[in-house]
Amino acid sequence: MRIRHAVPLSVAALAILMSGCADGQGGDGGGDGKPSESADASSQTSQPPAPSGGARPWEPDDALRRAERALDAAADDGTKPGPVDAGTAYIGSGWNKSFPASDKKPYRLEITCDTDGVEELTLTLSRGEEEQPYGVECGDREADHYNLPAGKPFKAYVAPDKHGTGLIAWRLNTVAPGDVDGCDDDIDGCED
Repeated sequence: MRIRHAVPLSVAALAILMSGCADGQGGDGGGDGKPSESADASSQTSQPPAPSGGARPWEPDDALRRAERALDAAADDGTKPGPVDAGTAYIGSGWNKSFPASDKKPYRLEITCDTDGVEELTLTLSRGEEEQPYGVECGDREADHYNLPAGKPFKAYVAPDKHGTGLIAWRLNTVAPGDVDGCDDDIDGCED
């Protein structure tokens, strides 16, 4: 079961972030004049160099389009999610985000990566002392998704990877309780 929603990631916004122009003065379109955590992390790293050896260089715009398709594929399950947040970050900057999870509906975090030189990143979901690492394969045609319950704040972390070029793209949605597919809390885990 997959969901589809209308929270597209802006190619122009990613291009600005990746060009190093996101210095916090223009904001991230959030209306408060402050860049988001992912915009702030992305702006700290200049655009990565193209790979050597005659290979086609990794292009941020192409990578973002592939990442959007992977997020859309993960969301294509017929449910009607409620968009909460979305963003991107360079793998060289990593990603570290806290979510208040204050809605009354469960959450679904969808995440993907598109890289040149890195096959997998480790996503760590945590709440208090509990944490659960997951491998996110980069370049998959469908983003990975993780279920998290309402009312339980959580953090998501991907360590910076300086060995490759690429981006992380993610979306957080609320879903109806009946639309939770699989384990209802991917931090606590579920026994079979």
